[in-house]
Amino acid sequence: MTTYKAIHGKTIQHLASDPDSSAFEGQIWFNTSSSDYKTITKVAGSWSTGGTGNTVRVTLAGGGTQTAGWVAGGESPESPNRSALHEQYNGSAWSEAADLQTGRMELYGVGSQTAGLVAGGADASSDTAASEEWNGSAWAEGDNLNLARKRGASGGTQTAAFATGGTPTGVNNEIYNGTSWAEDANLNGARYYIKGSGTSTAGLIAGGVNPSDAVVGTAEAWNGTAWTEVADLNTARGYGTAAFGTQTATIHAGGDAGPGSLAITEQWDGSSWTEVGDMGTGIRYTQGAGSASSGIQMFGYTNAKSAVTQEWDFTSTLAAGAWASGGNMNTARSFAGMAGLGTQTSAFGFGGTVAPKQQAEQYNGSSWTEVGDLNTGRSAGSGAGTQAAGLYAGGYIGPHTDASEEFDSSSWAEGDNLNNSREGLAGAGSQTAGLCFGASGHTEEYNGSSWAEQDNLNTSRYGIAGFGIQTAALCAGGGDPVTAKAETYDGSSWTEVADLNTARQYLIGAGTTTAGIAMGGGASPTWYDQTEEWDGAAWTEVADLSTARAGGVSGGTSVSSLFGGGGGSGGDVVTTEEWTVGQNIKVITD
Repeated sequence: MTTYKAIHGKTIQHLASDPDSSAFEGQIWFNTSSSDYKTITKVAGSWSTGGTGNTVRVTLAGGGTQTAGWVAGGESPESPNRSALHEQYNGSAWSEAADLQTGRMELYGVGSQTAGLVAGGADASSDTAASEEWNGSAWAEGDNLNLARKRGASGGTQTAAFATGGTPTGVNNEIYNGTSWAEDANLNGARYYIKGSGTSTAGLIAGGVNPSDAVVGTAEAWNGTAWTEVADLNTARGYGTAAFGTQTATIHAGGDAGPGSLAITEQWDGSSWTEVGDMGTGIRYTQGAGSASSGIQMFGYTNAKSAVTQEWDFTSTLAAGAWASGGNMNTARSFAGMAGLGTQTSAFGFGGTVAPKQQAEQYNGSSWTEVGDLNTGRSAGSGAGTQAAGLYAGGYIGPHTDASEEFDSSSWAEGDNLNNSREGLAGAGSQTAGLCFGASGHTEEYNGSSWAEQDNLNTSRYGIAGFGIQTAALCAGGGDPVTAKAETYDGSSWTEVADLNTARQYLIGAGTTTAGIAMGGGASPTWYDQTEEWDGAAWTEVADLSTARAGGVSGGTSVSSLFGGGGGSGGDVVTTEEWTVGQNIKVITD
């Protein structure tokens, strides 16, 4: 740092405020307001749920990447339990591919989705030395290992691989050159149920079980000639972790320290191990693939044999999100538009529970300003669009209504009515490509002049959160009865996806079908302050609202949103809270 400080006028920018862009990762700047040197760094990494495999299995081989992975063999519940099944992953779903020539479990495996290699393991009768190569369409027999064995570690590619450790000896090491296996320098410590990563000339193994059946944290690095002990894992474990990466940047996750599957994840930087984000589901007897920044855990044993997939991401520079106070609304109210409209600095709220239910307000990032009133006062309708081109449909007047209105930046004009009168619905999209859904399950699309009925929700409900666009929307929560169910819309039909962690109705949301946020919710006497983030596969609880409430105004994205107004235990409120996920900025102190 002394060097950087000495030349800050030449290579270090002087900035009055911190940048909010991942492009500044690794760069250093001097903040003239705080007189600090700063930089942006990656956060601890996180796991998310991927697509579930077709056939549950444990102790299988695998390889590839997060978006092009594969698994083969393993132990399945069905007889014969030495499986020959082979599946491939495309980043979201698994599909079956051509089987291995020989079914087996506890085998070695490396390579890509188009050029894979498996060796060893235990077949139906005994340990085997058999090796097979995959060419993208079929498996063919290759050169055998010199020693029949199983439960070891492997790394590399189809034409340059290592297979080391495992029973019966625990120390044997063999190198494959694409044609034949050759014995090479042994491990320093005997063990089995270990996992490896890296290449045939720069490999890494860690953990395992020693000949006394004790789990160990020992790690060794391979330089193409010899194995050298390096720093131990922080948590000793064996029994099949998910390992992936290189000799200088590797992830080891899961495993078993006895008894039970672990969720612990550790990252290796070439000199030491650091605990990072835990897996969502603890697992052992599993397989891993990919890089230390973008990896995947495939199949294994949770509390039973499983086909679970979890994806690892260590590319984000975004810090944990937080709520902060914003400017108060002019009129306290709830159920003021049941869907996001606008952004955090350009939001729009209208209608609500306060008579005559016609009020409309716009937010500029610091304060709310009253604008033209609705023609038909109401609450619990669906909103879509922007401050300059808004859309409000349905809602509650005395009975529910089918009324629809459009805003042109100054006033509201009546538009085409919905086909179905209803309240407690949600909306998405724009004024000329809008979508409303919920309350009796109905879905309707708007083209700027008329509403047309579309495919119904799978679960009929009202008081829901909704966000997205006309051809890619999400619906979450609702009642009655209160539910945690979530569904996504692709422009033609709804598909059920992972449930919210907390079931609730009258919540609000913002974002897209791959990056959204659901906030608050409830009904007297229970009000919720929970916030959950959606990553396209699963919901994760994040920082709570300061004020528990339901049915307010939302708008924006999963990293920049707001919650305005709403109703809670003390009645309707004017409170606005702003949600922000900023860059992970570090002050440099040395």
